[in-house]
Amino acid sequence: MKFDNMDELLDITHDYLLKVNPFYREFLKAYRYYSILDSIQHSDQGWSTVNNVIYENQTLRLRHFPNRRKKSEEKRPVLILPPQAGHHSNLADYSAAQSLVRVFHQYGYDVYVCHWLSATPEYKDLGMNDYIRLTDEAVDQIRERTGVYKIHIVGQCQGGWQSAIYTSLHQDKISTLVTAAAPIDLYAAPSEIVDNAQLPDEFFEFLVARGNGLMNGKFILWGFKNMQAEEHYVRKYFRLWQMIKDGDEDAIKRFIHFENWYEYTQYLPGRFYLDIIKHIFKGNKLTKPGSFSLDGKPVDLRNITCPVIIMAGKKDHITPPPQAFALKNLVSTPPEDVVEILTEGGHIGTLMGTEALREDWTAVNEVLKLAI
Repeated sequence: MKFDNMDELLDITHDYLLKVNPFYREFLKAYRYYSILDSIQHSDQGWSTVNNVIYENQTLRLRHFPNRRKKSEEKRPVLILPPQAGHHSNLADYSAAQSLVRVFHQYGYDVYVCHWLSATPEYKDLGMNDYIRLTDEAVDQIRERTGVYKIHIVGQCQGGWQSAIYTSLHQDKISTLVTAAAPIDLYAAPSEIVDNAQLPDEFFEFLVARGNGLMNGKFILWGFKNMQAEEHYVRKYFRLWQMIKDGDEDAIKRFIHFENWYEYTQYLPGRFYLDIIKHIFKGNKLTKPGSFSLDGKPVDLRNITCPVIIMAGKKDHITPPPQAFALKNLVSTPPEDVVEILTEGGHIGTLMGTEALREDWTAVNEVLKLAI
């Protein structure tokens, strides 16, 4: 038998071994298993919906996701603030099937997303006041671009308290405030993340010092993982092996996609991270009007008078629902203009889960339709 090239011989040998040698089949499964895990260490982050960068300053890159499906001239634009917890901001546009951006598109909105960049040493001293300033720059860019005086602002997780603080300082620029799985009153319900934040200040300062003034997102990720150690260090690897054994290519694809997003981390400015620990997680100062100031302006959530939509996840172990829903008692918005939505999911599920996007975020859009 003659072969035209070595590849042909290898293909024939491969097919033969698959048929007659069970050990070879198991070897291929194991090889693929470890290849997948290795690839996750070299993840590449992107966006699933067409967008343009319209403004950039320091660690902010403002992205515009033009709505090509419906006319959006008569609707207020939507600005999404993703969480800053060491992960990539494309949480807001995770995939074609799981995209908060696309949910708002379906309702005719033009969408903007604050893409927070990994901090470099140049920006290690940016603080909470700087991120509120950068948020204000993004809002003003949108207002100038669209001619709309008040916009909708949507905060995911830590982007939620950031949105609440921003709205309290700039209520005149915000039409509706939406927070999702956002820690507001950290003592409204017990959570491990709050317990961990009670470690001595020196511990967090040491972590920042390890990064020469930057907070390595890997440290934050390890903290999240350790809250569900069995899931993150054992169960998910068993699930991947079962997917390979079952030949479930769709599940494998979803696994790789999520792990690439989850395992990718970036740096936060050290000062910003320490501000968060001090004011939010230790001091619980959002519940104490005027207890801290940003650029000379006292932070007081009672300044919020616009309609407010609050989302929380029933199974959220990071931000239990009472911590998120506490916002309603801290704002001056009339009770009839506050909407509470409890999802069936956990933390990430509330932010980008298929069911939450289909059911709960659709409900958010139905409410926004009523906003003037």
